[in-house]
Amino acid sequence: MMRWVAGLILLAYTVGLHWIYISLHDYGHLPAWLAALATLLLAAYVSLYTMGAVITCRWVLRLPVASESRPTSRVQSRLTPFLIAAIVTLFEWLRGTLLTGFPWLSLGYLVIDTPLSGFAKVLGVYGVGFVAALSVVWTFQALRYRQWFAFAALVFGLGLGAILNLVEFTSPHGKPLRVALVQGAIPQSMKFDPARESQSLATQLAIADVAATPGGAQLIVFPETALVRPWDLAPTEIRAAFYRLAQRGGATIMLGLPMRDPDGYRNSVIAIADTTPAASIYARYDKHHLVPFGEFIPFGFRWFVDQMQMPLGDFQRGAKVQPPIGVADQRIGVNICFEDLFGEEIIRPLAPTIEAVQQPTILLNVSNLAWFGDTIALGQHLAIARMRSKETGRPTIRSTNTGATALIDHRGAVIEVLPYNKPGLLVAAPQGMQGLTPYSRWGNQPILLTCVVLLMIGLWPQIRQRIR
Repeated sequence: MMRWVAGLILLAYTVGLHWIYISLHDYGHLPAWLAALATLLLAAYVSLYTMGAVITCRWVLRLPVASESRPTSRVQSRLTPFLIAAIVTLFEWLRGTLLTGFPWLSLGYLVIDTPLSGFAKVLGVYGVGFVAALSVVWTFQALRYRQWFAFAALVFGLGLGAILNLVEFTSPHGKPLRVALVQGAIPQSMKFDPARESQSLATQLAIADVAATPGGAQLIVFPETALVRPWDLAPTEIRAAFYRLAQRGGATIMLGLPMRDPDGYRNSVIAIADTTPAASIYARYDKHHLVPFGEFIPFGFRWFVDQMQMPLGDFQRGAKVQPPIGVADQRIGVNICFEDLFGEEIIRPLAPTIEAVQQPTILLNVSNLAWFGDTIALGQHLAIARMRSKETGRPTIRSTNTGATALIDHRGAVIEVLPYNKPGLLVAAPQGMQGLTPYSRWGNQPILLTCVVLLMIGLWPQIRQRIR
């Protein structure tokens, strides 16, 4: 039985992460067998955490039930759903933390469109996963054993989540910001081709030009690696084109590109205003949470990276906490691609120790998922961004090369989104928000502490017996 369970888990993660193969084979030019093996190994690694949770839950269900007023099985125990949810959540958290973390496909994202997502404001994505696991076990108990308590608990959990979805912990700040988000849909095979660099930039600038008019967009955003060479190495005419764009409409321009520093390169977003002097920038964000193999090479894997023909970088990390970038009366909290998987890092600039006037009011994610083709990766990443908005009570704007370029409101709802893999310009007016959700104040600590306490309570009879 366990072999079948392990096989199904591995299959699920392989399907969910199959797009890794595209980046390794189609663009990295790895042999098909090696790209498939690498994708399978990643899926197997991720599966280890889920299998660890399954094995631990199976062991817990075999333990005798103590202090019950009437004979019952562990499966029927009212404490069992909480024990299972605690185990699943702790293994999910470990997967998102160990070895730099890989929380893609976390359980909480699967219920983003259900009432349970309301718990994100209080407990974050791991808390949503906790309640989702509870709901699954309660549903089983209610259907299999006709337990009224399980049914009542399920209804209560769904109802509480729905209520939390209506509760506002943040409030509007300033006026809505007029933004224009560029989606160039530049093919990955073209993006890093020096002979076609000018064509790629011309396409993106032409898209943005519509918004660069007086009274038009206050902020124009280009995606990650819109410019593939460092700002100081870019041809003068290319830099001049961005300055003209800012000056023509009186807008702030943000674009993703690598930046060259004395200690190495960084994956960055820079900002240019209409008053910014030529050859300079007025603000900058540097990516902190780097992608293994794509932005840094793990120890012992140089041989693997050398097999690929990718413009991979051994980037330096940016600071853990970086100030938001001011535009009009809003403050933009920037993150780049993979970084928005980590809610505990997104809320760092929202720490209660940071003054409210220095906290971001709008979140911005710039990404380039052209590496993964027209796959489910684009929709998965959109769900992740929605969860960050729910957790922080702030809108998210996303400028991506191929999708999903979108406006997400502070409740996590997608207001507007461009068609995937097609060039376009999304013009929107997100309303900045201020204030702190409970999750922004306390992060993952409450749900992790809850899980540990539940395990101690559930396993205490066995622990006490061993001590004796």
